[in-house]
Amino acid sequence: MVQLLVVVLSYMLIPILIRRKVKLSYTLLITATVLSVFSGIGGGAILGILGSLFTSVSSLNTILVVSMVSMLGGIMKHYGILNRVVEKLQTITGNKKVSMMLIPALIGVLIVPGGAMLSAPFVNTIGEELGILPARRAAINLVFRHVAMFVLPFSTSLLVIGSILPELDIYRIIGLNLVMVAAMLGIGQLLFLREVKVPKVEKAERSGHKLADIKALLLYSSPIYICVLINLIFGVPFYVAMVASLVTAYFLSDKKDFFKVAGKSFNLHIVLTVIAVLVMKDVILHMEDLMGMVNAMFSASGSVVMVFAVIFFTSLLIGYITGYSVASLAITLPLISELGASIGLLHVYTYFAFGCAFIGYFFSPLHLCQAFTLQLMGVTTNELYAQYKLYAPLLLGTLIASVAVMLGFMSVI
Repeated sequence: MVQLLVVVLSYMLIPILIRRKVKLSYTLLITATVLSVFSGIGGGAILGILGSLFTSVSSLNTILVVSMVSMLGGIMKHYGILNRVVEKLQTITGNKKVSMMLIPALIGVLIVPGGAMLSAPFVNTIGEELGILPARRAAINLVFRHVAMFVLPFSTSLLVIGSILPELDIYRIIGLNLVMVAAMLGIGQLLFLREVKVPKVEKAERSGHKLADIKALLLYSSPIYICVLINLIFGVPFYVAMVASLVTAYFLSDKKDFFKVAGKSFNLHIVLTVIAVLVMKDVILHMEDLMGMVNAMFSASGSVVMVFAVIFFTSLLIGYITGYSVASLAITLPLISELGASIGLLHVYTYFAFGCAFIGYFFSPLHLCQAFTLQLMGVTTNELYAQYKLYAPLLLGTLIASVAVMLGFMSVI
């Protein structure tokens, strides 16, 4: 009971510190420190946890990939590679409505500080041309910007899942996540863009060499997808595959001050955030009394449905109060790992925890992307939430319904 109280009180620090404008990375490091000191697991265990950050293959892979992706994002932004991708995308689609969906989704691929600020100006300008209200523009930017985190193996959430539950097949999780991707794209388009009237760009205004535009798009976006292809085809660690992405970005840039730009693009705060999450995860796993209590609670639930109920409320609540989905996963995934579930059920539990953590984070007033977007577009929180009155229940309903279908399918097999 004491260890449970320590965890609860430690995590209560997160919203308090964030409201006091403490950076998220420092907030999580402070939380991790408090949790470690009062966990009761002993100094030796804590030193072992810190050492494992640089000796554990999964932890090291996570830290290196996050570091390299942040550098890639800064490089692509600095040398205008990202702008070229956006320009070619608009030329190829010839439809501003489609561009409003694809631009934030594409920019969302990159782990860039204030990433919402990169896509928001594009969405704001196009939305203004189409006569879309500012609050709806903000919703469009936020909804479509977060699609990538469900499907890219180097997104922070998926890296953390791979680190906490290395026995899982990340590409299988991504396959399950396609349900949420389809829901976000479909519901988002239906609620926010369906009624928007927009003529396609006249042929005279479009490039006469569409094939050349497609080739250019593939070329300039290659730093984003080449690492995924290398990892899939050759099975090399992601941090090795990321080297190819950085090399590709080098040849696409004008090479002036490249290494200086790469160094400046390194985002220490993202790395510290991931380190804090990994430490908290390992500390929780070492808290034997807490793990015993959790196992007893899940055993007493008597059904898979009750297990899902516990995951639902825990993941959603922590995601909401912290405004950070990874913080939620850092708490729930270690608990899920102790359930002794079959590998198939473990994938579904993780998919559900991921979805709930995301929904809590996405609609949290502490969500940083939301804060950036509202500031740029001059929209209040209440105006934005009014846009979500149908989107939120439909997205949550899709998640719950998809889990029911998955469980039904597993029972048939």
